[in-house]
Amino acid sequence: MNTERFPIKATSHIINLLGDELIGSDSLAIFELVKNSYDADATKVTIYFLDLDSSKRKIIVEDNGSGMTMEVIQNVWLTIGTDYKKKKAKISPIFRRSSLGNKGVGRLAVHRLADEITLESQARGELFGSKLHINWKELIQSEEYIEDLSVVVNDGIPDLFKCGHGTRITLTGLKTKKWTKTILKDLAQKIENIKNPFKAIDSFDIEIICNDEEKQKWIDEAKTPLWVLEKSLYTFHFVIEPSNSGKAMFKWKYKFNPLNFPVSTNIIVRESYREQDLLLKPDSFSDRAHNILTNEDLANIGPISGVFHVFNQNGKIIDYTFGAGKRIAIKSFIKDNSGVKIFRDNIRVYNYGEPSDDWLGLELAKVQRAGDHFSKKVTIGAVFLDLLKSESGLKEKTNREGFTDNETFRLFVSIVQEVFSSFEREAISDRDKIESFTSSTPSVKRIGLSDTIKELDSKLTQKGLINEFNPLLKKVEKDYNEMRDLMLNSGMSGLNLSLVFHEVEREIRFINVSLNEPNYDKILLKQRVKSLIHLIENFAPIVKQNKKIRTSASKIIERAVQIHKSRFHYHNIVCSTPILTKESDDFEIKGPGNLLLSTISNIIDNAIYWVCIEHEKKSESNVPKAIYINSDTKSFDGPAIIIADNGEGFKMDIDELIQPYRTLKPGGMGLGLYFSNLVMETIGGKLLFPSNDDCTVPYIYSGAIVAIIFPKD
Repeated sequence: MNTERFPIKATSHIINLLGDELIGSDSLAIFELVKNSYDADATKVTIYFLDLDSSKRKIIVEDNGSGMTMEVIQNVWLTIGTDYKKKKAKISPIFRRSSLGNKGVGRLAVHRLADEITLESQARGELFGSKLHINWKELIQSEEYIEDLSVVVNDGIPDLFKCGHGTRITLTGLKTKKWTKTILKDLAQKIENIKNPFKAIDSFDIEIICNDEEKQKWIDEAKTPLWVLEKSLYTFHFVIEPSNSGKAMFKWKYKFNPLNFPVSTNIIVRESYREQDLLLKPDSFSDRAHNILTNEDLANIGPISGVFHVFNQNGKIIDYTFGAGKRIAIKSFIKDNSGVKIFRDNIRVYNYGEPSDDWLGLELAKVQRAGDHFSKKVTIGAVFLDLLKSESGLKEKTNREGFTDNETFRLFVSIVQEVFSSFEREAISDRDKIESFTSSTPSVKRIGLSDTIKELDSKLTQKGLINEFNPLLKKVEKDYNEMRDLMLNSGMSGLNLSLVFHEVEREIRFINVSLNEPNYDKILLKQRVKSLIHLIENFAPIVKQNKKIRTSASKIIERAVQIHKSRFHYHNIVCSTPILTKESDDFEIKGPGNLLLSTISNIIDNAIYWVCIEHEKKSESNVPKAIYINSDTKSFDGPAIIIADNGEGFKMDIDELIQPYRTLKPGGMGLGLYFSNLVMETIGGKLLFPSNDDCTVPYIYSGAIVAIIFPKD
């Protein structure tokens, strides 16, 4: 048997593949050149668009960086895939910049933009510079294999740069022949965003110049007006960094900024600040033994900081904030810049934050959880990373279109998603004020029709319309209650109906507002009520009632404890149930059995989660995790089942707890207590959130207390 060794060859055509197809857009091609200037300690990069309407059109990218010697041009610039920057120049000598370009293929990106390239460069401290010219088509056709290609380099050229050093790349034979406003403005905007527009970099500037006056105006329109961001309605700054406790510290500052609102609205500027642990979604990663973000989690990511600006595109709010006559311009700015960008060492990581990119899933979350979610369409944000501390875990793809999808990247996304959720939770009360202002209806804290129907009934009676409208209102209430029962009996699988509930209740509020007007339109009012009935009927299928039972509190508690027994054991939680050992009074319960069991189970589930979180925060504590479930037949206006724990307690306002989409639990829907409260309302009961002083719960259970109160017989 004969064996031979053969070399691996690459044809010249690979330059086409690496240039045209590896880099996904013209903006990314220019981005590669700008990154090389940054790595070369340039303080300024000037990009010229010249004679774009003629056959002599060209793009010039010029910097005042350290430049290249003949040796560097030969061994680095003309060597594809070199790891020179990884080994030799990790940190730049003047500004101590971490190298952004280290794949060794960025220089081929210009092949996407133009057929020809001229490179001129003069190294810092050298008297003369070098120059080369490449016609890509002729070069590729000159030899079959890439190792046989060669380029003529002229050396010893004087006076190439006024400052005595730098690099100039001239692109001719541009592949884009017609430079429209859309094309040029979009490219200019992406170039502007290469450098972080949210933070000033004193030692690095990018300027774009065009020798066509009209086209220069298009370019200038692409600049980010920071004063617009400063007037955003909601702003959230954050920092996540390691701390001495071993847990990552999450610090944030929130500002609600309703500028120039009428004094009568009582909508005023509000600011808040907090330092806290960051909780991640449960089971985000199968091998995570903890929920709180730790220093170890940040090992391959480094510190994370950022800012989110969120706008409201309602015309009235834009007029108050920015002045009359600017609606179109402001809405256009929001549309062009929306999304959350990522910057490492203040230089952009593409394609995060581009129009087609929604790496945080903001739009999906908005669809799935319409309640109090900010849309990507009104969010302009940025996340900042340290290159040296993050590059081992967050690796950029060779085509410069994002990070490799590995475990570190998924953890990073999960962290930022939870930061954004924290922002949304803090803004809820302010969003309620804005919704109330823009819809001219009062903000309703309690979700449910009973109080609203009574108020409406009273107004109709005062105006002598009760007999005419009462049958219609009764039908609205009946159909609404059937829809509510349908959702409850489906075990929350029909949660999309909650969106309909929101529409129904808002329509009822509009009817109330109409009745307050001196000259209300009776015919229009009746049409509105009939439309309300039609809305409900379209979404209300036949209701299958949940089976009603008659049992004891002890039996339903016993069943709920049995359901969670394995979880108590797994999490080392002590569950105390005095009622099951005959230490407390028992009482009879009547109602839909499965729903009542689901209510108790849901509250226990919350208690388990928050007890574990509190124990994780106090890892040195010897206090065991504990949950208390018992009866209380004396403290309230009806017998109650009490569920208490020694977790951190409720951090939200009490009147917020039973509203939909209110939650501090990462990944939570914010519908559990809302659902539980609806169940109790259907049987004439209620949920309360007492303190230890208001009931018979021992003081060692100092966390959350929920009282499930049943009606008296």
